[in-house]
Formats: sequence, structure tokens, C-alpha cells
Amino acid sequence: MTFQIHCPASLISVLTMVLQGFIQLSVARGQEAARYAIVDIGDIGGRGTYAWGINNAGDVIASTIDAQTNDLRTVIWSAGVVRFLDPLLPGMDAKPFDINDAGQVVGKSYVALGVEHPVLWLADGTAIDLGTLGGEDSIAYGINDSSQVVGASDLPDQGSHGVLWSDGKMIDLGDLGRPSGGANAINNMGQIVGISGILPSSARAFVWQNGEMTNLGTLPNGSRSDARDINDSGLIAGVAHASNGVDYAVIWEDHVIRSIHNPSIGVQSAANGINSLGQIVGFLDVDRVSEHTSAFYWEPGGSMVDVMTLLPPNHAWRQVLGMNDINDVGEMACYGDLIGGSNGAYRGVLITPVHSALTLQGPQPGRAGTLNGLRVTGCTPGARVSFYYSTHGGGTLVPGCNHTDGVTLQLDDPIQIGSAVANQNGIATLTRFVPTGARNLGDVLIQAVQQNGCKISQLVVKRFE
Repeated sequence: MTFQIHCPASLISVLTMVLQGFIQLSVARGQEAARYAIVDIGDIGGRGTYAWGINNAGDVIASTIDAQTNDLRTVIWSAGVVRFLDPLLPGMDAKPFDINDAGQVVGKSYVALGVEHPVLWLADGTAIDLGTLGGEDSIAYGINDSSQVVGASDLPDQGSHGVLWSDGKMIDLGDLGRPSGGANAINNMGQIVGISGILPSSARAFVWQNGEMTNLGTLPNGSRSDARDINDSGLIAGVAHASNGVDYAVIWEDHVIRSIHNPSIGVQSAANGINSLGQIVGFLDVDRVSEHTSAFYWEPGGSMVDVMTLLPPNHAWRQVLGMNDINDVGEMACYGDLIGGSNGAYRGVLITPVHSALTLQGPQPGRAGTLNGLRVTGCTPGARVSFYYSTHGGGTLVPGCNHTDGVTLQLDDPIQIGSAVANQNGIATLTRFVPTGARNLGDVLIQAVQQNGCKISQLVVKRFE
């Protein structure tokens, strides 16, 4: 669809009707879509990309399979710019799990066939082998802003323990009765969470602080639990086995466990990440069918929701799954598969909130074959505002603006309709002729952006009459 400039004198009466229509509008015509954008970080290696973590700067860590070498490689995606991190040994697989606000990344890197070691990538990309407790394998899962790293390591004889690497020292965290398990996350207070065996057939979530490991327990009559993340307030997210034999996403507050599972949208779930606001993300099994899985989002005072319901309409994603992390502004790192995409070739995804500081009204009168007007309020006087449309929802970064500030177009392949300068009242208006063929497009998604000052409107969805 092309919005054409077409304003002969014979249509002045139509233009007057357009402007008068705005006086009667307090909100945008059409449906206001979900308040998130979904940004495809791409199939970087050519055979699938998986996003594992995100920091408060919006940097996403991901692993990608190189189509030429078949190697598993580690990348940092930062506002569309991709940087590769080298493994401990050239040609070996490496996989990231966490990133801190300084841009340091931890994960695992193979040092021999079938032997993996924990790796810390410094901000300049230098890879450091953190070593083991004497066993063959070890892995790093979490890092805080003080560069303290946690993970798991094989013991010299058998079994594994959680490990803390701090100030050049390796600390064995012990266990709750059986040498199995490891540490999953550490907050900026130095509190560590993970899982430890207690009996041959069961394990418990733990929190470790000041040299003491505490059993967090599980749901009533459940056999196991796993603490997967902790925020700086000490809230812990994870998963626990319930008495009915099903795993549920849970939260521990002051060491008291509570299920956050929503049975109306799934049969089982597991929480993987929690941010400073207590918002939680994780995995949702919709109906025990392997391809019917999804990511979930939960916030205090609310209920667990399928992330698919948060996305703008007409998006290209068959499913979003593998939800692994959420930062303090509510951005989520995960992966998903595109409708019609290659089977199993997942793509890393950033799901980011959109905070509309502008209010978009229109198109008015919403009919094809005539002039239609768009109006935006809340602009900076004298600033230029650009108007975009697409028939596909999604996510497109706005040049010069940060997605962490809530400024991302909720459109895929956006087309600019035109632009206008805001008047002294902070109002920008644009009038364009809409061809009659627009009636056949179905839903048209429209959004406005003021790049100078980085302001964005809500998404408006309109079907032309």
C-alpha cells in the first residue's frame, strides 16, 4: 500500500472532515496492539541461533551453529551488531549462559573431545579457563556485576558440587547430603542458588550465603526442586515437583515456596529468570505435545501469561520458546521458530517493552479511496515525526534510539508514510490519500516515531473500509 500525497481543491471538504474527526477521538481508532516488540536477532551462523541471557544494557548472548564448520559458537548481539567470542581452544565448541552489566560472559568451552571447562570472557573478548575441582568437567552458569562466577564442577572421585570463583579463588559450595548438582546464579549481594542431591532419587533447591548452604525445600509432597535465578532482593525463581507428579514454576520469598503456575494455559512449567522487579520468565508446556511449548511471563500481582499473547498482531513467529532471561527493564532473551521456517532452525529473539510517549490517532475517516489523516500528540514542539506502516507485526530497531528505553517499532519491514513537524502544542498531523486497493490488505499496522528525543506512539491496527 502507498499513501500518496493528493490534495486537490475538490477534496478540501474531505480534509475538513478528517480534521473534525480528530476532535471526536480521544484514543486511536482501530485496535491497540500488545505493548511488546519482538526483534529477530537473526540466524547468525546459518544453522540456528539460541539466545541465553541479557544484561541491563540490552546486550544479548547467544550460541549459533556455523553452517560451514558445524561448530557451536558464542556471540554477543548489541543493538544489531554481532561480535563473536573465541573458545578456549580454536575449533572447539563454546556456549554462553550469562552476561553481566560490564559485558563479561560466562559459559562452557570444550578443551578436548568430550571435556568441557568453565570459561569467563572478559569485556575485550579474552577467554579465561576457570578450572575444575579436580574432576574432568566443569561449567559456569552465572556471573554478577562484581565478576563473581558460579557453576558446577566434577569432583576428583565422583559426583559434582556447586562452585564459586571469586577473586582468583575456587570455592567448593558443598552439598545437602549427596555430591550432585551445581550453582545456577549469583546476585550482587553474593547470594548463590542452585540444586543439590539429598538422596539417590531426589534433589533440593538451595541458597548459599557466607559459607552456609540452606535447603529451600519443595512443594508439599514433592520430590525435588531447583533454584535457577535470584535477584538482589533475595527473591528466587525456579521449578519444583508437585504432589501430582508435575513440575511447576515457583518463587521463594523469605525461603517460603509458592507456585506461580497457571493451569489454564499449560500443564507444567519452569521458571528460569527473575529481575529486580520480581518479573519472571520461563518455559511452559501447553499440552504435553513436544511441539506445543511456549515461553511464559509473570509479574507480581498478576498471573502467568503465554508470551505469544504479548506480541503485536500478524507477526511471523510460529512459537516463542526457550525463555531464559529477563533484564531490569523487562526485556526478555529467548528463541523461537518462524512460520514456514526450517524445522529445528531456531532463531534468537529479543522481546522488548514499548513505552508510548506519543498518542497516535487515526487514520481518519479510515476509508480507502479518499484522504485519511493521522494525528500525534505529546511531541516536542518543532520536532519532526515520522509515520510508518506495515501489514506485519514484529520489531524493528529505531536508529539513534535505545530499545532499552522502550523505543522499538512493533513492525516488521516498516514503510514510511511521511513525516510532519509538530506545532507549538506538540501536535503533528499528516494527511495522505489511501488507494482503494488498501481494502484488500486486511489489518494495517501504523506507528509514529519522533527520533529527535526518541519518542514513540502506541501501535494502531486498522482495516480500511
